[in-house]
Amino acid sequence: MPAQNEIDPSESLESFIADMIRDARKRREWRQQDLATKVFSSTTRISEIENGDPPDLKLGRQIDQVLELGGALVNLLVIRDRTAFRDYAQGFLRDQARARTIHEFSLVVPGLLQTPAYARAVMEQAVPGGHPDIVGAVRRRAERQAVFDGPYPPWFWVVLDENALSKVVGSKEVMRGQIEWLLEAVARPFINVQILKADRAGLPGSVSLLTLNSGERTAYTEGFGIGCYMVEPSDVDRFQQVYDRLHADALGIVESEEIIREALGKHDD
Repeated sequence: MPAQNEIDPSESLESFIADMIRDARKRREWRQQDLATKVFSSTTRISEIENGDPPDLKLGRQIDQVLELGGALVNLLVIRDRTAFRDYAQGFLRDQARARTIHEFSLVVPGLLQTPAYARAVMEQAVPGGHPDIVGAVRRRAERQAVFDGPYPPWFWVVLDENALSKVVGSKEVMRGQIEWLLEAVARPFINVQILKADRAGLPGSVSLLTLNSGERTAYTEGFGIGCYMVEPSDVDRFQQVYDRLHADALGIVESEEIIREALGKHDD
């Protein structure tokens, strides 16, 4: 369980929310375990919330009601959701770096397997007006791939939409470099890629499932310009079921590698 930290409520909206919940709980002389039981959550999650990691809106409504906050917590969470779209992935990226297993479905080559040139092209497509710090963003994405270089790399299993191999992102040269790197990546025993054929039902966005060293499971889903990071078991289970269906429809490892190799020829000059 995370240690109880001192919170400065003036530091950020997240800190203000944490202080509000902690103060309301202590006024009732409840332990974190007591609040967790009343809102059908875990003591660990309540501790995280009181250390500055706000609840999602569903859990927030339950806490608001139990602590009799009169809707103030819900209103703050709505404000946060409306103003924090640029930061929606922070929690996910933090936990991805320390996950022991990562399962992912993606419409493009996942960030952990992208070459710098491909990453830059993806970012340029996503921000037509120009990324404010594209050099730094590409560098940071590449730096996150260092998780595979340590003594205990995460088990990484990807279901990749076949269209990610055929669509030209950046240029044919960029695509060739990316596909060659993908083939090098799947040669590592802890990285697996299965191709979901273009004629199979997919999703309009990506799904990532993390298992942390603590055993906690989380889920992250992302569409165009917006994402959602979930820690509640019911939400994680729901996206686990989505991923399992996609995984069941994907080609096997050997067949998938053949598809990836064949894609190289489609990007010849």
